[in-house]
Amino acid sequence: MSDKEEEETPRWDVIEKLHDKIDEDINSAYKEDKLSFIEVDVALLMISEKINQQKMEMYNMYFKQKEEGEGEPKEVPDHMFK
Repeated sequence: MSDKEEEETPRWDVIEKLHDKIDEDINSAYKEDKLSFIEVDVALLMISEKINQQKMEMYNMYFKQKEEGEGEPKEVPDHMFK
């Protein structure tokens, strides 16, 4: 497998690990805090919105670097996904 193919292939092992953590936390919150499905859905919507905001920030950084001719995009900033 080439480097380009490796970059384009999702890392299913880490995706599954994250999914399992999120699922476990949702189940715990549902049991402990008696959350309704609507409350869970709102929380997931908030997470989805945060991810979309982070994507936009990354796109903006990429295009700014491209305009300035800095070549390859830099590493993800420390504050991302916190």
